[in-house]
Parts: sequence; C-alpha cells; structure tokens
Amino acid sequence: MSDKAIALCTQYGVHVRFADLGDWGKAELRAEYDPRVPEICINRRLSADLVEFAVLHELYHHREAIGEIAVLRDRAAREDAADAYAAQLLEVLA
Repeated sequence: MSDKAIALCTQYGVHVRFADLGDWGKAELRAEYDPRVPEICINRRLSADLVEFAVLHELYHHREAIGEIAVLRDRAAREDAADAYAAQLLEVLA
C-alpha cells in the first residue's frame, strides 16, 4: 500500500489495520470503517492491488462521519461516491 494513502489517513487521525474479516459467501468484504475509533480495518484476504483503493474508499466514509462530505441518503449512491473518490485519489497519489 502507498505510504501516501497511510499518510492521508494519519492526517485525518484514522488508524489502518489488517484483520481477517471472515467469510461472506459470494460477497467479498474488503474493508470496514469504524467511526468510534476511528479506524479502517482491511481484510487481510484482500489482494494487494486492491488494498489502497479500499483504504481510500473507507476514508471517504470517515469524511462523511466528520461532516466534510454530505451523507447521501441512498446507500448505493454513497458506495458509488466512495468508489469514485477512491479512484480519483489513486490518480492524484500516483
């Protein structure tokens, strides 16, 4: 994972850790964000090429939680917005 993604999380006060997030059947749970810590937990089963994207996706949710980004009402729209945010930041951080 990029040191830049970790540095960005650190700037926001978000801890990143790896753990086995379990078996979700056909669905792949890549990461979870816990606003109480705040922490991004990355599934250690996740392929290395997806880790940075997952971290940045969850950082979007942190920014929602702290009020920097408006929370969209529709869950699917929020997830799409988090994906777009992660993809855009990947380009910027490259």
